[in-house]
Amino acid sequence: MARPLAASLPVPSDPPPPGGVLRYLGLDGCVRLPLTVDAPRLAAEIDCLPAETWGQASRDPVVQASVESFFVIGYPRGPRPVPPDDRPVLAHLPCLRQLLRDTIAAAPTRAIVARLLPGGFIPLHTDTPRFFRGTLRLSIQVSAEGVQRLYCNGMWYDMAPGEVWALDNLRPHAISNAGARPRLNVLVDYVPSAPLVDLIAAGQADLGAVDAAAQEAIESMSRAHYRKNRWRSARYELFKLLWRRG
Repeated sequence: MARPLAASLPVPSDPPPPGGVLRYLGLDGCVRLPLTVDAPRLAAEIDCLPAETWGQASRDPVVQASVESFFVIGYPRGPRPVPPDDRPVLAHLPCLRQLLRDTIAAAPTRAIVARLLPGGFIPLHTDTPRFFRGTLRLSIQVSAEGVQRLYCNGMWYDMAPGEVWALDNLRPHAISNAGARPRLNVLVDYVPSAPLVDLIAAGQADLGAVDAAAQEAIESMSRAHYRKNRWRSARYELFKLLWRRG
């Protein structure tokens, strides 16, 4: 039975919940929504885009080193608010646009199509709280070689194409792609709405599993990744500091 969480939504005029909207609502970890998408159709739309569509979408060059991506809604974060506009590429993705704008009854602030390359790895990281505390992060699974395991705050979640998940991106999370094909997904940040919260409340919040050996491995991989890229990371942090000062 769905938990009646929508009545507990934070008031928009209040400061964003410090731990994020999911934890404000009493949900801990990732939740699989009772919603499936036409993953083959989405993948076919995206595959038709020209190769130059893909880049790094001005994202963290260390964390996202093995990810190619592009915005379909919104823009890279900046020192000033940015509008949640549809980007021109979304006109070529009608199935995705309907899903983001109509099927999910909430207002997206930004959406990114991302593919994690074969053998690629996103190390343990936590998204910047001041940008995400007032939104809900969804991950739409489009295509991959088999089930992909996402690590989030001590738990492992098996995610398959066609599924939609609510993620707690304000806690440490990571993923690796051991397959021979890219892992393709869409990341969307939504302004909380009663229908979206009810959808999340009707989902499965108990699918996380503990795997101590896998956790130790991904922690070790993350440490090695950050050591290898420590100077690149320092340059990026300096860039962000100067960028915020405008």
